Amino acid sequence: MPEANPIQILAELLQAGQAKPLVRPDRFAPSAFYDLHYRMLVLAYAFEIHANPFASQQRRISSARLRLLQFAACRPWLLPTLRQWSDARDDAQLSVFSSQRLRRGFLGDTVHDDVVAFLVARRVFSRMGAHLITDTNAILLTQLNQAGIANRLLSAERLVLEELANVKITNYMLEGW
Repeated sequence: MPEANPIQILAELLQAGQAKPLVRPDRFAPSAFYDLHYRMLVLAYAFEIHANPFASQQRRISSARLRLLQFAACRPWLLPTLRQWSDARDDAQLSVFSSQRLRRGFLGDTVHDDVVAFLVARRVFSRMGAHLITDTNAILLTQLNQAGIANRLLSAERLVLEELANVKITNYMLEGW
């Protein structure tokens, strides 16, 4: 007897319940790295953990710092590299060497730019020079953060961001990004 295809079984179950699935077993599912909701929650976590108070009722974060934080949160295996880079920050040669693997992927991450542009358009953030500051709809970040914590979503990413709070990331390290 031939082995049953689990996708076909799922499709048959959904059809029996009057659902109309679109199953394409020949196509891979897109990576979560490109999912707007995933990236927004990671950004909300990063912002809530790392942003600083600014003016009255506002908070801000360096755009380059937020970019680095979300990049590392989505790739927890980079945490040791970030720690090594931070520890070597006073030695220019070591600093450049230890950050090369990180820079290679980080500089090509355009999804972050698109998500930030979306959040700026939604007035969650405003750009202020090299920083992002909260705007009129910034409550969305707090709500996303609270919902993520309450539902235990992306706990690995949140853990990385919490650990990065203990890693010194200087403006000099972010220079050129």
